[in-house]
Amino acid sequence: MGKTDSAYEYIKAKIINGDYPPLSDISEDTLQKEMNMSRTPVREAILRLEKEDFVYVYPRKGTIVTAVTLDLIEDIYGVRQLIEPSMVLSAMNQVNRPLLLDIRRRFMEPPENLSETELRRYYIDLDTELHAAIVMACPNRYLKRLLNNIADQNLRLRIISSHPTEGEGSIDEHIGLIDAILEGDRQSVDEQLRHHLEVSKERTIRHFRSREPIR
Repeated sequence: MGKTDSAYEYIKAKIINGDYPPLSDISEDTLQKEMNMSRTPVREAILRLEKEDFVYVYPRKGTIVTAVTLDLIEDIYGVRQLIEPSMVLSAMNQVNRPLLLDIRRRFMEPPENLSETELRRYYIDLDTELHAAIVMACPNRYLKRLLNNIADQNLRLRIISSHPTEGEGSIDEHIGLIDAILEGDRQSVDEQLRHHLEVSKERTIRHFRSREPIR
């Protein structure tokens, strides 16, 4: 991995995980010292993140992490609802079945003695793993590219605005989708996924509003 790619992944991870909260300043000088890099790869990484709507870049003024707003939630779920059903249906016959079964088991059997925060992150990471497994099996390279960017934005949304017990409401939805894929039931896959996306959007908006994050 080149220096620009390394800087890009490092900064993006900090934004997604909330280490750089919405509307916080990003110091290029600090990043250069943290990563022991010159200005060029850090700057190129930031410009790449600007194209993906993770940061605002103000010439001669600085860089600010983009806000998380209700409009962003609507936009992300709008795209997901348009393209994910087609993507999942195209991938369902190629997806790694042993991995799906393992993910299903882990949804059903979370580790014991996790705190609320740990359980919340456990389900977020498991959902991310399920999504990645399906995207990996998708034969359309352009859908893959688009969904990977949406997945990064969606992960940021979930980390910022999800609730500690959110996973409890989505376990059945994930299990239902996995079972439909394993059974090869295309109609059920489409119905399960569309229902999951709609309910997930409602949950995200509800938890987002209850937290009243920085806008």
